[in-house]
Amino acid sequence: MKLKSIFILFFALVLFTRCGSESDKPADATTTAETSGTEQVQTAETKQMVDELRGLITNGDPKVYFNWNTERAALYKTELETVAPENYNLIFYSYCSELLFAGENRQCINELEAYLNKFEKPYEEIMSDLYYPVFELLALAYLRLGEEENCQNSHTAFSCIIPLHDPAVHKLEEGSRKAIELYSLIQKHRPQDKYKWLINIAYMTLGEYPDKVPADQKIIYPNWNMEQKNFPRFEEIAMNVGLAENGLSGGVCVEDFNEDGLLDVFATSSQMRDQAKLFINNGKGSYEDATIKAGLQGLTGGLNCTHADYNNDGFEDIFILRGGWLSDGGKHPNSLLKNNGDGTFDDVTRSAGILSYFSTQTGAWADFNKDGFLDLFIGNESETSSQPCELYKNNGNGTFSEVSAAHGLGGISKFVKGVAWGDINNDTWPDLYISDARGMNLLYKNNGGQFEEIGKKAGVQEPYHSFPCWFFDANNDGFQDIFVCGYDLTDLFALGGDFASELEGKEVKTDKPRLYINNGDETFTDRTAAYGISKTMYGMGSNFGDLDNDGFLDFYIGTGSPEYSTLVPNRMFRNVGGKKFEEVTSAGGFGHIQKGHGVSFSDMDQDGDQDVYAVMGGAYDGDDFTNVLFENPGFGNNWFVLELVGVKTNRNAIGTRLEIELNDGKKLYRMVGTGGSFGASSMHEEFGMGKATEIKKLTIYWQNSEKQEFTQLKANQKVRITEGKSTVEKVSYKYIAFAKASGAHKHQH
Repeated sequence: MKLKSIFILFFALVLFTRCGSESDKPADATTTAETSGTEQVQTAETKQMVDELRGLITNGDPKVYFNWNTERAALYKTELETVAPENYNLIFYSYCSELLFAGENRQCINELEAYLNKFEKPYEEIMSDLYYPVFELLALAYLRLGEEENCQNSHTAFSCIIPLHDPAVHKLEEGSRKAIELYSLIQKHRPQDKYKWLINIAYMTLGEYPDKVPADQKIIYPNWNMEQKNFPRFEEIAMNVGLAENGLSGGVCVEDFNEDGLLDVFATSSQMRDQAKLFINNGKGSYEDATIKAGLQGLTGGLNCTHADYNNDGFEDIFILRGGWLSDGGKHPNSLLKNNGDGTFDDVTRSAGILSYFSTQTGAWADFNKDGFLDLFIGNESETSSQPCELYKNNGNGTFSEVSAAHGLGGISKFVKGVAWGDINNDTWPDLYISDARGMNLLYKNNGGQFEEIGKKAGVQEPYHSFPCWFFDANNDGFQDIFVCGYDLTDLFALGGDFASELEGKEVKTDKPRLYINNGDETFTDRTAAYGISKTMYGMGSNFGDLDNDGFLDFYIGTGSPEYSTLVPNRMFRNVGGKKFEEVTSAGGFGHIQKGHGVSFSDMDQDGDQDVYAVMGGAYDGDDFTNVLFENPGFGNNWFVLELVGVKTNRNAIGTRLEIELNDGKKLYRMVGTGGSFGASSMHEEFGMGKATEIKKLTIYWQNSEKQEFTQLKANQKVRITEGKSTVEKVSYKYIAFAKASGAHKHQH
């Protein structure tokens, strides 16, 4: 077998593996967790979850978990001592791959070079179809070495954001120099746009792009024929404000968790050992790690998270989703974290009745039966065995019941990667969209609490391979549209090449995203091409918001795949008057080439425009990176922030529809929620008004009561409106400048 085929087979085997779940052990007493000398009392149930998560790690088998790369490397190293000669190359290659995936770049390089040096020939003479994968691995190890020594060890606000600025140019050049040499050799043997792109990336890191790139390898980036150049840069400031958390792929929730009027940040990392983190806004322009004080120590892992006030007590609770991409090996418990209102959280997953063991990273809240309490739908991943999706009905007493079969959602066994609630016909009954990574997508219409699948009739089943999704009103016509991003699982090794090919104007035959515009009659029209976004995106984390406060919703796509050579920019698209989207990735400074996951659009410094927080990092142990915060520079437009308090409707007012008539004649439409399926924004509605100075009329279509109308609301303020009350409460909303850089290297580990 050729090594390239071995490599592909190896990747497929490690990506989709399986194991059993930890047993449900009883807990009997309140326990104290100790970390760094700080004691924090945890309830017995929280400690039980902590113990179970720890048990998964203690009892875990590296053969099952494709991202336990240090342990897997050790296994292969031991196997090399006794392996049969005919199998040596396969095991050696697997060993070196695991070293790379573990972040042991130098050791991987040493092993591969020692292997090749035994031939005592120049690399040009060794290169062949048989040894080409070894050179590919070596080139990638050198490229990642350059990243490790420069982007990570000497991290700056410009690291890994292309086009690169001077502070991001590598000072230690060995990694990129050797990568250029090796990729050039590989490119001669087996030309691919993927290698061509990586050669260009390496020259960028050395500050030698485009002048020193050989003419036959040069790729023009940015391609200003494809992107909008006239757009201000958003500075990356996570290190300045204490939010530069380092980790793997994960989720984010931005919300006011302690009800002090300031937005806080909760973030996860998918590595089973990685602590979920809570960062509290200190009101001084930065954030403080409150994880231990909040009683969260030991609650680890989670590829995604979302938040909502499930018990209507006025404090936002958090739900962590675990096990995504791990197939049967990902049968891990999720966590429902109840906010106690005193700065602490308790894990109440068991007592709330939502403990289950399925692989997942997607879930969404809505009051599907309109009883005033938020329910939870969890999209599980059926790959090698059936892991059906779940619908948990809120019983109104802090507990839930699984009722999917009784409401027409039973037996959904698909490889679900995105779920979103919306209202396709403005009848106040939330409808459900389900994105399948290996099949046709589903749209369930809510008929008074019973669901009917209408995806084919509505025209929203594609793409066949998809991932994140959401409902939003892209054209401001009063009906919610659907965006679902393509994620072609058949082509993950070629992602970098696909991106490069599109830059060069070549056709790429992969599953593209879909923008389905609502026709107002429960059908949709595919307008992806007309809106300018029929592009190969490979979206993972993503969300939407209004960057320029013009009243039209923009979106950010976190791109990537587990494959290590996937170094393509995350991408931002600006909505142009509801007619089309234009890409502003490069001009806006959003083109981070690390893997992008959870995304939030929220006004974190209270200056009236939305900043963007994104969780970065890949799937493998060594593919970690620092989360980013892009500060909005402002566009001179007016704005409004609206906090709704439900009474008959759920307290968050999720599912409530807003119609906003401005005094310049424009109308805006919004639906209360956290946004997309991978990343959660604040539920305070933050919207731009352009040059309008007043909301002439605000109509609130509460989910569970009569509509209310308010008139003559001045721009540039925050107000709170409680369901059923005719008064508008003005809320203090003062600009708090983000802390400035101190010159120190401050990303968190």
